[in-house]
Amino acid sequence: MLVLIIVIIAVGYLVSLRIHPLRKCPRCNMSGRHYGSFYTGSYRRCRRCEGRGQLDRVGTQVFYGGTKHTGVFPKK
Repeated sequence: MLVLIIVIIAVGYLVSLRIHPLRKCPRCNMSGRHYGSFYTGSYRRCRRCEGRGQLDRVGTQVFYGGTKHTGVFPKK
């Protein structure tokens, strides 16, 4: 019974990765902007997410090879 529950949870996680492969960028909080610390009104594109505000989830990178932060899986 426990093995069945673990399999159902694992399959649910993999399906969730395919439907929602992206997460919000922790550095810019999905704004795509990195604000200056001295001049707080100035900003530049976030280097971590390249201004998109989204990153691949860890499971997306591990199990599916990632989407390069676009949310679209490459065709094989």
